[in-house]
Amino acid sequence: MNNQDPIYTRAKTAVESILNALDVARVVYVDDWNTTTPTLEDTIAAALTIDTTAIQILFPELGELPLDDLDILRQKIRDIWPTLDSDLQSERSKTITATALKLDGNEIDDIANITVLKQIIPRDKLFSLSPSDWDEQQTKWLAESQAYCTLFIFDRDLSRDGGDSESGIKIIASLLAKKDNENIICGLLTHTITPETMFEQWKNLSEEHSISKDRFIVIPKLYLSQSPVLFAQTLKFTALSLDFTNLKHKTNEIIRTAAKVAADRIEKVDIYDLDHIVFQVSANEGLWEPDMLFRLHTMFHRLESRRLAYDTGALETIAAKMRALSRIPTKHDLLPIPSSAWALQREELYESNDHINKNHLPLELGDIFEKHGGESNKKFILLAQPCDLMVRSNGRRQPELQRVPLAEIVIADKNEPPCYSEEMPYFDLSPTNNWFVKFKYIHFVRDSLLDLCVFNHDGVAKLTVGQNAPSGIRPAWKARHEMLLRGWNKIICKYNMFAPAPDDSPVLKQFKQTGALKNTIDGLLFGDDLFKGSLVETDEGRSIIFNCKRVGRLSHARAIGLLMSYTATLGRPAYEPGFGEISDCTS
Repeated sequence: MNNQDPIYTRAKTAVESILNALDVARVVYVDDWNTTTPTLEDTIAAALTIDTTAIQILFPELGELPLDDLDILRQKIRDIWPTLDSDLQSERSKTITATALKLDGNEIDDIANITVLKQIIPRDKLFSLSPSDWDEQQTKWLAESQAYCTLFIFDRDLSRDGGDSESGIKIIASLLAKKDNENIICGLLTHTITPETMFEQWKNLSEEHSISKDRFIVIPKLYLSQSPVLFAQTLKFTALSLDFTNLKHKTNEIIRTAAKVAADRIEKVDIYDLDHIVFQVSANEGLWEPDMLFRLHTMFHRLESRRLAYDTGALETIAAKMRALSRIPTKHDLLPIPSSAWALQREELYESNDHINKNHLPLELGDIFEKHGGESNKKFILLAQPCDLMVRSNGRRQPELQRVPLAEIVIADKNEPPCYSEEMPYFDLSPTNNWFVKFKYIHFVRDSLLDLCVFNHDGVAKLTVGQNAPSGIRPAWKARHEMLLRGWNKIICKYNMFAPAPDDSPVLKQFKQTGALKNTIDGLLFGDDLFKGSLVETDEGRSIIFNCKRVGRLSHARAIGLLMSYTATLGRPAYEPGFGEISDCTS
């Protein structure tokens, strides 16, 4: 890498901006390779392996060189070398050697890494020391850090100069344990950590050595010469962490204060309003009463949080500083989007089947179902209007539904999505697959079938004859359970007509007991266009079981958006095709 390289330029610009934002006046870099300067012969040997054009950039004092004449190159270096001072000799030899090492495919090039740091850190701020130099001068540097904010960078393994394989992190821990260390930031340079494991190892080192993550950075040395922007990004993380901790602290203060205000306002709701809002409205709409209290608390909390956040101005002051830092470009290809970011976004968009099924939450727009117990595990989403799905206090819907639409959810290429579809973002556990709801693949399923999922902890559509509704279920759904039981009992009575009877002839009895007949009857009485069911004997008694299972729920706002897209698809204009048009929308 050289100072003409775009990657070098980006890294150098970013590092300088971040150091300025942190008010870092000095960078002290301690590495046991800082004692090693290649000899003149090492430098010549390395130069002979590098392209002539690159050598002219790395060693500008050579001037113009004839192409591919190694003898002239060798002699020119010998002639010019004595005219350079010792510092320049050291810099040129290390830069040339580092470039040659990088070209030979060696992954662990300490001299190359030292050269990279010296190129991307402003020269007037960088001080390179050997471990022995550090032992002699550390008192001076620590004393001066009281006046000048200092970034101390230590190689993890200092065994080439009297230390051991963990000397770097031990020194960092001792520095940050001292008093009056507010002006100190530390960095650990190491071969043993890769960009993929950096965050995990950073956390582990922080816990193992009792060091705050806000006070030191971990730099994967293995990739420094390949992607120097990685150093800038890890430095930026530290810069952001200092303020992010403060931002979280102040935000939590606002949340706690707003929660107390919201609780106080709940306490002040009088009995008349409480009865009307929490119980009368809930009873009429078939809602769970505590949900109304939570709704009130959420409203009070949101209003007070927003007032506090904007009135003080403290959050915007911190956010403005972090915003400026965050926008310093440090993007590179070595670090993917953190897996926690994907998981958190998924958690916001989807409720888990554990929560909705174990708590017997009512059927809602956005409920996700899958075929269960067979080879197929196709997934579907409920796209019925929320008010139509609401079960009232008498256990009925108004109006009572017969069938509700389920749209199929499929995996497809994001660049070629299915026609008349909408993406289900973050639906997968990872970004590998892209999922879409297909509005032209609609199945109309009995709502009484899907309702059965509500009564079972595992979300399976199952109803056991003679069994009561689960304890703690909402009153409206308790009434719904009784109504569904009566309806399904009628079907079971029809089924019983085909069961063997004592007065049946042997031939008729054998015919009724055949599997083919049972499958035919199951299909006629319990079959649906999408899900199939049967009457089975279980330990709990006779049960109707369908291959349908509720496996999650899309957030209300997103589900409303899907419903609007679905109705827009239904309401699209149907013009006569143009004579010269060919439609390619077949899926």
